[in-house]
Amino acid sequence: MMDDVLVLDVETTGLSRRDDVITTACWYYKGEWNRWVRDVDSPDSLRSHWIDSDVLVTFNGRNFDEKFIIKDFGLQPHTNHRDVMHDGWRLGYKGGLKLVSESIGLPRPPEIQGMDGRAAITLWQSWSSGDHEALELLSLYNAWDVWLTRCLYQKFVLDMDPDSEHRIPWKLDPKSANRLLG
Repeated sequence: MMDDVLVLDVETTGLSRRDDVITTACWYYKGEWNRWVRDVDSPDSLRSHWIDSDVLVTFNGRNFDEKFIIKDFGLQPHTNHRDVMHDGWRLGYKGGLKLVSESIGLPRPPEIQGMDGRAAITLWQSWSSGDHEALELLSLYNAWDVWLTRCLYQKFVLDMDPDSEHRIPWKLDPKSANRLLG
């Protein structure tokens, strides 16, 4: 049921599709976590998973993630894109990913509880300046967005209880997270 579903989230340098770029992409596909980091990783894995997957699942991805992916990776729009933000709206859930997830009992861990897209930009800048822990926290934040999106897809679209075991590979102790988030 979830085998050929690509669940994806990107972080960017800002909101302008003309001026800003993807900094990191995180995705869950066929039971495996994947991450792409600008200027570090080849985009080949993301490109092949994009093309091979039967379904792309995002939260607000029609307006944001997919547009950046098309621009930055030269891909075509996915043939079967499911934006679960719209599924949530139809069911009466309004707000962003964190608010909707929390309203159905899916909170994020304490290390990233207060983070948002602005914090992701700051973490990218810190990592670019040499703080290696900043990339771990950014990856953890990015992966949790993917996991919560996956859980919303399971609940809203497949009408099943979300998985409770995430197995997110990126970790950071709360003390380091507090240092990075100030």
